[in-house]
Amino acid sequence: GILRLGRDESRAMGKPGKIYVHFEAADPNYTMPLELSPELTFDEVVDTFCQRYNSKHGAVRTLDALAVHATVSSSKPVSGDAAVAETVSAGDDVLIVSKDGTYPEQGTATPAPPPASKASNDSNVTETPPPAAAAAAPVLVGRAIKLKVYVHYEGGVKKKDATATEARLVTDDATTVGQVIKDFVEKYNAKNVATDGFIPLSALSLCARTDAQAVVMPDTPVSKTFGNGDDIWVVALAEAMKEDNTAIATGDAANPIEASRGKARDKSYYYWAKKPVESETPAPIELPRQIRTRIANKEEVTHYKTIQSYSFESEDGFVKVYISLPGVGALPKESVESEFGLRSCSIRVMGYNGFNHRLQVPKLSEEIVPGESKVVVKKDTLIVRLKKVKKDFHWYELHKTKGIGETEEK
Repeated sequence: GILRLGRDESRAMGKPGKIYVHFEAADPNYTMPLELSPELTFDEVVDTFCQRYNSKHGAVRTLDALAVHATVSSSKPVSGDAAVAETVSAGDDVLIVSKDGTYPEQGTATPAPPPASKASNDSNVTETPPPAAAAAAPVLVGRAIKLKVYVHYEGGVKKKDATATEARLVTDDATTVGQVIKDFVEKYNAKNVATDGFIPLSALSLCARTDAQAVVMPDTPVSKTFGNGDDIWVVALAEAMKEDNTAIATGDAANPIEASRGKARDKSYYYWAKKPVESETPAPIELPRQIRTRIANKEEVTHYKTIQSYSFESEDGFVKVYISLPGVGALPKESVESEFGLRSCSIRVMGYNGFNHRLQVPKLSEEIVPGESKVVVKKDTLIVRLKKVKKDFHWYELHKTKGIGETEEK
């Protein structure tokens, strides 16, 4: 979701004078292109970035220029008075991170300073209060990772609800799909509680699916099923389980869970707590049976590798996405497929180097004209031309990355 342009890609696009400054450590994420000049220092980069970030996301989180610093690809902080042009080149990335590793949200109370020392009435001994305990660092259950996924509530996306998509940074490989659903529902309900007629979501009535509409169990670690930049679709269990067969075992030999399931057809309990309690005997294992009642579509049965590396530019009424695939021009014409919607696009390359590849954007940054958008195949590159509805509106991101707590821009 965050555009990361490398040096060679930036030069190829004819914009040699820009660096890209990113804040990705906490939501909302933000990327700011900045002109590179000989006099520019890292302190000026931090100050400019914090001002723009706070003007855009200040309702959710503010960044204090004195509490953050800039780092480069080595992840080591750089001196604030150092010249940027002497450390990085055009097209390179600069990251903004906290000096102490914390990222308080807007409205988070700052701990009060300890009371001043005071002299005892009975002696000249000065009483000094004990120092405040340092805030505990987040405890990792598993291994530390950095995995960014996009969580979409399918019912909200269909209604063009701006709060129905959230960028989520997973930092613990033990984080489960169920935790992601519960966190998303909590934020979604808080954002929409004041809306007339709003019915709060219940995490226990929802499940997660992949792009191929495969249901993922809630105790599955996110990192086991989803890759960086992948989409997690949150959908009602009743809809996701339409093709699921009800267990036949409802007689005397069945345990209470199977009997209840056969009568009530309630899927939610068995999705979120599918293991029987210790006093119950597991249900007999059923033989495999055909559960599909329709022919699967191509998207469901075809495996794709996600295209994660690309660059784009926004100008002249079009957004041009550049995908580098050496030798792609030698493929048969029908190997490159594309679909465009008002706010989405899907580019598929079949049989490239023995695999199928796909760039899927379920929610673009802005609306496009599907009938005037297309893919141009070059010798080593695919150029996706997206015709903008708002011709003069500049795109800073390809994906719609507005998180919970932000307001929709018109």
